[in-house]
Amino acid sequence: MASADPQLSELIEEEFLKCKICFELYKSPRILPCLHSYCEPCLKKMLDKGKGTICCPECRTQTQIQGSVSNIKTNFYIKSLLDLFESKRNKDAVCSVFQSCSDTLIQLPTLVRSFDTEGKEDEFDQNITGIANFENGDIVIADESNSVVKEFRQNGKTIGDTSVSEECCPCSVTVCGDTVYFSSTTKLYKITKDSDIIQVNNLRGSQNSYPIASYKGKYIAVSEGAACTLSLYDPKGSLVDRIRPHGYSGGKFMFLAINSREEFIVTDSAKKCIVVFTKAGEIINVCSSAGYGKFVPFSVCVDHRDNIYAVESGRIIQLSPNGEFQRVFVDFKDDTFRPKLITADAFGNLIVTDKEGSIRLYKIKTFSIKMIE
Repeated sequence: MASADPQLSELIEEEFLKCKICFELYKSPRILPCLHSYCEPCLKKMLDKGKGTICCPECRTQTQIQGSVSNIKTNFYIKSLLDLFESKRNKDAVCSVFQSCSDTLIQLPTLVRSFDTEGKEDEFDQNITGIANFENGDIVIADESNSVVKEFRQNGKTIGDTSVSEECCPCSVTVCGDTVYFSSTTKLYKITKDSDIIQVNNLRGSQNSYPIASYKGKYIAVSEGAACTLSLYDPKGSLVDRIRPHGYSGGKFMFLAINSREEFIVTDSAKKCIVVFTKAGEIINVCSSAGYGKFVPFSVCVDHRDNIYAVESGRIIQLSPNGEFQRVFVDFKDDTFRPKLITADAFGNLIVTDKEGSIRLYKIKTFSIKMIE
């Protein structure tokens, strides 16, 4: 069995996880515009309240602070490393981060962009109920309050808005091929290239909402709540299959995602868990804990490596492709941003939105940790 060099973990902790002011592990790491990072408590002590500025102790750059120090951006790279090391310390082995018979891959988020999706024509405050992306990375969201489906480039540029009548205001949204589909009450609709709204099917049951997802342009999967089933519809709206995990009952299926192996990942709002199962209905895993505290999974997605991400209690957690909890990927507890919905594109980007339509785009960076015998 390969073992990690203990000096390696110590070096990482010393160089990346300790504040250069207090020389302790970061407490709520904040990154200045000059790209140097410090603890939030340390920055508070350095704030010149009269001028409202902070002078970086390393490069001497003056930074004007808008309001309190807590408004300075969180360094999510450092925060994720801290979460990773802390989870391993709970197992009494920091170096177990690197335990493997081969190289270990560590994935970390880097915030690369954020923008707001509120439009000039919006009559009400946004209530974002669906998010998805096209193959080229373009983003589509459903704004239920204003009965509109909006499309954006990843730089925040608006591509177009499709107004929907109040009788079929959009709930969940997905992209199947190059066509946008959305659910509304008990109906499934699609938006044509001419921005026409066409109903393609009536959905089974009488749920208040039906989360949907698509698989490689072949079908749209619909989550059917207390029935604990998924119905699959082809792009024309014909039912092609119905799936229920064997022996599973008493739950309420909510958000769903489909990985490259055509396995289904569904959050259960009644049982407070994430269920992973095959198209044949065989349960691969049921995840009902993220290490500590109450487990309340919400929106879910998979990345280009089939890793699973879920919005859970104000944070984003990462699960293995088989549905085993790995770690907290991004924690928003020290942030005013409250994640609601999540999706991932084929280019290694994680796209998160809150209820009001503020979008954050994270690059999922993968690092290989070399092992030594």
